[in-house]
Amino acid sequence: MVESQPMLKEAAMKERISTLLDTGKQIFSHEISPRLQPLLAPFSVWHLRIMAVAAILILIGLFLPGPAQEPDITLRHVDPPATLGGQSDTQGTWHTYHVAAGETLAQLFRDEGLDTEALYAMAAIQGSGQPLGTLSAGQAVKVRMTSSSHITGLTLENAQGQVLFVRQADGHFLRVQ
Repeated sequence: MVESQPMLKEAAMKERISTLLDTGKQIFSHEISPRLQPLLAPFSVWHLRIMAVAAILILIGLFLPGPAQEPDITLRHVDPPATLGGQSDTQGTWHTYHVAAGETLAQLFRDEGLDTEALYAMAAIQGSGQPLGTLSAGQAVKVRMTSSSHITGLTLENAQGQVLFVRQADGHFLRVQ
């Protein structure tokens, strides 16, 4: 008797599903089908099949997750020199800039009034990985400058690690890391 209880529930469930399917067929054949036939009559069988596949693909596409959203960092933050106390050396003081969303390093240099010629000199010797051209929103870029705004170094973190450029005595830049 214990085994007959689940069998009765299963039979009742099958009966309900069968009733729902029959009701659905009746509604489709008496209400929906007559309204669709005049609309679909001009199309061939192949067109109807293509439209059905397209409708299914659209429905699937609606339920798929979209691309992951990256944080929108639109404001650039510049650390004031006072907070960088102790980060000065004989070649200048380090200033930290944060890259805004969609911003290039050249745009950051222009917006901050930094020497773009120094940036172009570093870009010419940047080497593997092109670290100066692959920046992400919020990434910190540290620039070492003398009191006369002469750039003597640049460092940034990327997927390969830290990248460091320093100005040599002859005025050319060298990638150290």
